[in-house]
Amino acid sequence: MSARRAAVVTVTLFLMLLNGAARAQVRRNVPVPAPGAAAPADVLGIRTFSGLGGSSLVRTPEYDTSVARGVQRAREWFQIKVAFDTAPEWMDELTVQYFVLTGKREEGNLAYSLFTTIVRYSDVQEGRNHLVAAYLHPKALLRYGEVAAAAVVFRYEGAVVGSTSEESIRLPEQWWSNPRVVESEEVTRREGYLMDRSESPFALINIDDYEFVK
Repeated sequence: MSARRAAVVTVTLFLMLLNGAARAQVRRNVPVPAPGAAAPADVLGIRTFSGLGGSSLVRTPEYDTSVARGVQRAREWFQIKVAFDTAPEWMDELTVQYFVLTGKREEGNLAYSLFTTIVRYSDVQEGRNHLVAAYLHPKALLRYGEVAAAAVVFRYEGAVVGSTSEESIRLPEQWWSNPRVVESEEVTRREGYLMDRSESPFALINIDDYEFVK
């Protein structure tokens, strides 16, 4: 690729990511089966997805213990929460990949951070209103900015059986796997901040409502 063409591609992507002024929220539920796999509707259906807005900010839970209460105020975590139905009698393993994209203006420029984590759930029984969730650490929100987009992808027996996302900026379809986004120089991958519910302070809250992590 010529230097001129490379420059044009870079500028185009940057403008696409910056085009958040309108903050048009988009919701998708786009199951994508692998070749030869069963239709997603026969396996899994997403009911609700919470990945943007004030309802996704939850304060650190407080427990009644014999230990003295801490001096710091409870911080706000970013929560991705999904409710879904499943058709197979039992799923030995259901894999969910979570994605969060944040943006923050630094020295006049917008910088984006991409957080991901993969969680494997075990013994998912046929039924409705299964719940899974993941949390972005408060320090990530303070340091790397507001959440601009969030997504989840479900995989069962090697096939993608469901995906959904919410965005407050314009992004291409399935942005979480699009090289124009995830390989952009304006997007930095960051590890360790996005965690499964079982690793978070919310692990023991209504534990029976959520799927078992393998």
